[in-house]
Amino acid sequence: MAFEITLTTMIIFFFILAVGFVAGKIGTIKQEFMGSFSQMITKIFLPALIFYSTTSSTTRQMVFENYWVLILAAGFYFLITVVTWLLARFMRLPHDKDRIFQFAFIFGNTAFVGMPLLAAVFPDYGLFFMCLFSVVDQLVFWTFGIWLSTARDRQAARFNPKKLLTPNIMAILLALAFVLLDIQTPSIINNALGTISKATGALCMLYLGAMICFSEFGSVLKRPEVYVGIAVKMVLLPIAVGLLLMQTPLPYEMIASMTLVIALPVMTVVPMIASANGHEGDYATGIAVVSFIACVVTIPLVAFVVL
Repeated sequence: MAFEITLTTMIIFFFILAVGFVAGKIGTIKQEFMGSFSQMITKIFLPALIFYSTTSSTTRQMVFENYWVLILAAGFYFLITVVTWLLARFMRLPHDKDRIFQFAFIFGNTAFVGMPLLAAVFPDYGLFFMCLFSVVDQLVFWTFGIWLSTARDRQAARFNPKKLLTPNIMAILLALAFVLLDIQTPSIINNALGTISKATGALCMLYLGAMICFSEFGSVLKRPEVYVGIAVKMVLLPIAVGLLLMQTPLPYEMIASMTLVIALPVMTVVPMIASANGHEGDYATGIAVVSFIACVVTIPLVAFVVL
């Protein structure tokens, strides 16, 4: 059942993504609007989706019973860090492509792909699991991830705790506070947030389609490590971890959600961070775009094998 829903969702996402691509080509979505488009999604629509989905389907007992998500998230980041480091060494990637390769394939697109996908596949539990996962995800991204993205000839960026207070993390913390304190959201506000949430998945795919349209990634298509990274991170690793977790007594929805999270394509902000902190922005953009295109096939494949 989960495979059919995942496949259907990814096909729908693909068609909406194609609409975004065409909209970029014909000028309906303009390149100079992309920054504002991204800000609108990340600062309004995704936080609304997180808060609404969590508070409307989560209980205090669920939070205490699913602490395993935090442990699985920490274990995943340790595993993927080791795997991508070994791959970069094995393929002898030059400086600073080795770090950007790791940076790209460690951090999946939880916001623009993961949240809409899990909301569609597991409407009752998916975003709750994603919220718990994101607590670890954001902490690792804004510390270790920023270090990876910083070129070796530049002074390593200092950790700024304020960067952890993203709109998504604030929405997660606020939603968990409402759940733990058993605070009920007024129905009129809840209905408004629900209406906003329904548009989030489509807007994310439109943005990604336009991003593909405006990206120049031809040179990256010739680099073999991109395909190795996609095969390992987006296919082999989620299948191996998913099948292993299926042998444990953990809830099916948790295992399925974590499997899909591991299979996600490259995080959207990776190219922007790589450009700001080093010299491999185009390389990171190419990896991100190719992974977005590939996930239309790889995510249903992982779901078919594991779920």
